[in-house]
Amino acid sequence: MGDTSFQNTNVDLDGLLEVLGKSLYSTPSVALRELIQNASDACERHKIEAEERDDYQINIRCDPDGHKLIISDNGSGLTREEIQSFLATIGSGYSRLLRNQTQSEDIIGYFGLGFLTAYVVSSKVEVVSTSYKNPNETWRFVSAKGKTYTLSEAEPHPVGTTVYLTLDTEFYSLSDQRVVISLIRRYCCMLPVPIKVDGDQVPVNDLEIPWELPADVPVIRRRRSLMALASVFESAFEPLVCIEIPNDNDLNLKGLLWIQDGGTYASSDNRNVSIFIRNMFITNEDKNLLPRWAGFCGAVLESTQFKPTASRESMQRDDYYVAVQDYVRELLATNLRRIVMEEPEAWRRILARHNEALLGAAVADDRLFETMCRSLKVATTEGDLTIPQILSRGDGKIYVKPGARSGHEEILFRVRGNPLVKGYLFGTRAFCQKYHEVHQAELHEFGVSGSNVAFLTMAVDLAPETKSLCEDLFASSNHEIAFTRFDPDHIPILIIEDHDTVVKNRIEDDESDKRISAGILGLARMQTGMQDRTKERTVYINLANPIIEQLASMDPEKQRMLGDLLLSLMEFLCLDVSQNEEGLEKVFSRFSSSILGLIA
Repeated sequence: MGDTSFQNTNVDLDGLLEVLGKSLYSTPSVALRELIQNASDACERHKIEAEERDDYQINIRCDPDGHKLIISDNGSGLTREEIQSFLATIGSGYSRLLRNQTQSEDIIGYFGLGFLTAYVVSSKVEVVSTSYKNPNETWRFVSAKGKTYTLSEAEPHPVGTTVYLTLDTEFYSLSDQRVVISLIRRYCCMLPVPIKVDGDQVPVNDLEIPWELPADVPVIRRRRSLMALASVFESAFEPLVCIEIPNDNDLNLKGLLWIQDGGTYASSDNRNVSIFIRNMFITNEDKNLLPRWAGFCGAVLESTQFKPTASRESMQRDDYYVAVQDYVRELLATNLRRIVMEEPEAWRRILARHNEALLGAAVADDRLFETMCRSLKVATTEGDLTIPQILSRGDGKIYVKPGARSGHEEILFRVRGNPLVKGYLFGTRAFCQKYHEVHQAELHEFGVSGSNVAFLTMAVDLAPETKSLCEDLFASSNHEIAFTRFDPDHIPILIIEDHDTVVKNRIEDDESDKRISAGILGLARMQTGMQDRTKERTVYINLANPIIEQLASMDPEKQRMLGDLLLSLMEFLCLDVSQNEEGLEKVFSRFSSSILGLIA
């Protein structure tokens, strides 16, 4: 084998800057955040390496006429060597070096890439800096797109750094004062260094941070501070109730959670999470730090232990991230239980807005279920009721209709005065099933395998001739016939849909192959394969009904007409005659012909 020689790797600088500068960051506005971060780190560096002052600040000047953005700080400044090492070297940052040396949690910078964002938005970048180490030397760094640069001595400049951005045409908006102030309030509202814009003496980032207040601050002021901060980050809704994260948690996590003061529907997901690392905004796109069932909640979370990606616009899903997920879920569940027990007025307001979403939350979390199960309401034929109310008005049983298609269940229960749960609405059926499992409440579901409605399935003695007559009169390829006795006896026939059979037939339809993926379709067919019925409805004949009792004594012609009349009438009451094999026109025709025959 020949000698092995080591060669330097060639780097395509244009391509590297294109990837790092334009592809790494989702929006050019991040340039403002990154440069303010650098200014903040310069102030922190001066505090650590020199002497702490009480006048640190960042000043920003907008020049819309000249299309420039100017960012100044009175921090540590940079020496000539540091400019060459850190501004002119991609991936090299003093902030990371200083944090590693001092273990300071107030240093923000990570990767030495943030300064690249200046080249993304600017045709020219100019930096003038004076280091506290050499206050009599000022240096000017000038670069166009980062490919080449000049470094020269400059006129005297106070200790600190000023960055001048000459903006590209498409980024002129970054010289608009309103845009800049809006971005600062989003990105930098928690930075301790005051940020002033265009000479204004009031810092833009003067928002009161609740967890920085003294422990003995009055409760009313603390609550007001929590609501004010939540209102900044909750753009879609007002915060209804705020939950502060305790300062003594083991994760060194700070922040707050809140419940939104806005109605949610079914499985609405309005989770709103804003993440800060070392007081600098990172992202509001990471909903998963709130549990999936908390679609009515928001959060602001800040920690020095979150690990950002290189763009600092998202976070790494490491062990700490998972630990925060678990902690937030537990904190939210614990405080919802506390609100139920200790703040009934607040709980009533929460219920009024989020009852449906809380049904799903209670199903997903056993602790929430036990706390809320007696106060959450489900939709029934008698209105929205709690399970205890349903049991008291439903003979001590819970009756559920799982399918949305029309049958006579709702009519029957309205006549009986018992509530029937509309199990096809979000979370309702699962909530009732869990109540049944946890509290042993008797549960009956219409049209579900293994669940029989007692008053429709009771055994009856039936003469063979009556059975044969009814089967002839009410036969159909679309339904089965069953015989029973139930109250009220003035209802002759009930048509009940078999929910499991409907699902089975829909899945086994050849057209399903075109709409459902093969894997899911196979699993679904395995589940429904145990169901051997093919007819989607059952017609229950009420043998206690006087009309049914007299059928056998009528002449055959009247029997036929009365059978047609009853069946067509009950089809109308289903309100879904499109499912009947004859269709609406034929059902009307049968009904009319039966009436004419009986009155002739």
